[in-house]
Formats: sequence, C-alpha cells, structure tokens
Amino acid sequence: MDPTAGFKSKAIRGFLAGVRVLLFAAASQILLSSGLVASDGDWWKGIPWDSGVLVDDAEGRWVQSLQVGGYAHFQSAFVDGSSGGRDFWYGRDADWRRVRATVKGRALGAVDFLAHLNMVEDEGRIGGGVEVDYFSIFQAWTELDLLKLVDLPGVESMSVAYGKRKLIELNEEVDTSINAILTVERSALANQVAPFRAGTGITGAWIKGGRAKDQFSLGLFTTDTSAEFGNWDDGTVLVSGWRHDFSECWGMDEATVALGAAWQDVEGREERYSVWEWVVTPWMRLADDRWGLRMSAALGSNEGPDSLSGGAFYGFGIMPFCWLIEGQLQGVLRYEIMASEAPRGVGMPSRYAREAGLPANEGIPQLALGAGDFHESLYAGVVWTIIPKHMTMLFGAEWERMKSRDQRIYEGLTAWFSTRLIF
Repeated sequence: MDPTAGFKSKAIRGFLAGVRVLLFAAASQILLSSGLVASDGDWWKGIPWDSGVLVDDAEGRWVQSLQVGGYAHFQSAFVDGSSGGRDFWYGRDADWRRVRATVKGRALGAVDFLAHLNMVEDEGRIGGGVEVDYFSIFQAWTELDLLKLVDLPGVESMSVAYGKRKLIELNEEVDTSINAILTVERSALANQVAPFRAGTGITGAWIKGGRAKDQFSLGLFTTDTSAEFGNWDDGTVLVSGWRHDFSECWGMDEATVALGAAWQDVEGREERYSVWEWVVTPWMRLADDRWGLRMSAALGSNEGPDSLSGGAFYGFGIMPFCWLIEGQLQGVLRYEIMASEAPRGVGMPSRYAREAGLPANEGIPQLALGAGDFHESLYAGVVWTIIPKHMTMLFGAEWERMKSRDQRIYEGLTAWFSTRLIF
C-alpha cells in the first residue's frame, strides 16, 4: 500500500476545492460582463439594497431609524505544513465562516442601538459540520447621546453606552469591520491583544467623546464569556483609547493615528480575556489616491494562566495595499512578528493551522496548543470587489512559523479563499 496515498487524496481534494472556487469566480465575472447585465456594468444598482430600512424619519416621535440586515462569509483554507517532526496537509473546503443577522437604529432622538447575532455554530474544526441556528450575541449595545440631553462645553460629541462589543481601541484590524478587512482573517497579533472568545465580543460600559480632530474612549468590561451578556462575577478589563485625524494636516485622504491601552484584573480561577495583564497598542491607518498603509504594534506583560506564558511580549504588524484596478481589484501584503519572554507567551490564530493539530484531525498536541515565544507570518493576496459594499472575494496565501526556545512548533503555508456577502 502506498504510504502517501492519504496525503495525495487530501491534496487532490484541496486542489479540486480550489478549482471550484476559481470556477465560481470566473463564472461570476462572465455573468457580470455578459449581455444579461446592463451595458454600463452597474446592473447591481437596481437591486433594492435598502429593503431592510424599516424606519427612516429624522422627525419621528419615538423611532427615528430602524434597519435590519446581515452578512455571510463563505470560506475555504488549505494548510501545507510541518510540526512535531511530521509533514501534514489539512483543509476545509466549504464552510460558512460566519453568518450574522444585524439590527441597528435610533430611538427617542438620543438613543442608538445595534445588535449582531451569530447564526451559525461551526464545529468543522473538530470533525463536525456547520449548524445554522441562533448561536450567540457577537456584539450588541445601547448608546445614549449626552449632548442631546445636556450642554457640555468644550466637546463636540459625548456618549455613554452599555453592552457587548469589540475592543477596537487595541488594534487597527479589530477597529476595522470584518466585512472590510483586506485579508481573509485577522493576524495573530490582533488575536493576541483583542481575542474573540467563543465567537463573541466582551461585555461592559464605556464613555466616548470627541473634539475637533481628537476622539477618546474609556471603558470597563467583564472577562465573563457568556453567549449573551457577561456577568460581573469574574475579572475586569479597563480599556482606554485616543485617536487623532491628521488627514487635513498631512494632505491625505485618510491619516489616523491612535493609541490604546488596557489593564486586566483577574484572580484565581476567574476567566481571562487574554493572557496579558497590561498592554499598550499604538496603531496607524493611512490612505491616499491608490495606495494605503496600516500598522499596529503592541507592548505588554503577560500574567498567565501559568508561568510558561508570563512575562513581557511585543508585536508589530504592517500592511501596505494598493488598487491594481481602481474600484475593482486591490493587492495587499501583511507582515507580522511577535515575541515573548516566556516560552508560551504568544500564540497562533485558532484557524486553520492549529485545527490540524487537534485529535480529530492530525493529532499534534504542540500544534493544537499553538503557543511559543516567537511568531512570524507573511500574507499576500488580492481583494476583488464584485458589488461595492455588498460582495467581495478574497484570495491569499500566508506563510507562518512558530518557535519556542529555538524549537520549531510549526512552519507552513496556508491558501485562503473567501466570499463575503453583505445585505
């Protein structure tokens, strides 16, 4: 019996899945350019994208706006790597990565609300499937515009809010909507400083305001990971953020410089939000004409959950991009590096290489753990805009390696394919 037969079979399945994705892309392009669509190529403008707008009345007495919608991401990934002295191939060729129903609006002239509900539970990484049903709240909050109620001299905006959200202060990629990031998945650095545990945000209360080109925020959050809203029986995370708009000063289309910071207080067996005790995170977003540049960095100290993951850590990521075809096709590169004092102070993203190490897949414990003292990755890909703001396809490849005390934990290449639908 050929000992490589299993590997070849997986490789063939992965290749065929990739071909299916490319054929779908080609068919989409043929449809868009065929006689079935309008000659000006703007056939999609006739689609009633605003059908989810239920209320739009700025003068309404009780509800001024109400809109329902959603987004869905269909994703494939194939990993060719080595870990634990073994070479392996792992792939997931047909997954609903995320499906979320959304609702947002304004009521009483001063209260904004938003909710994103997770509508799929993905068990594919442990050998299962994807179940389409309500799963959890990804983020949801209610925000009160204080300037609608009182006069606060010296500020141009001020609000207080409570609910569940992303910690956007801590990373440029996390600040960017998942529908708008230029890579298929966020980087390991983004997952290190602002993880999404159990596919949800983090519950808390916050205040934010702004004056001229400056914006600030301050919030207190619980580390509890409940599917709906977290309780306050576990630890807490204090988060602050500041950002300044330099676009006018620098003569650019976009120029945002930001600084975030967070401190986590947990004791004993209380849930942790991340491994760090404190972290400081500067980041920047630049864009002008056809090109752009995004950078994120982090410096912090880990506290646990054990001595192997404690001590200092740092990380840096840079992502240049440009329009290859204006309004249609973007090229993007991303380089990211992280290191830590402890042997398990930084981690790999949970998808997709780490999945290969799980017992249900390749069964490589050190890969499934995905922790070390040095991580590095390089991503190259394209973003194809089919329908602006409503449909994009992404193709990319990412080289990645993880080490701990000079021992190789993982090294490999991941091929990514994703289709995003926003409605």
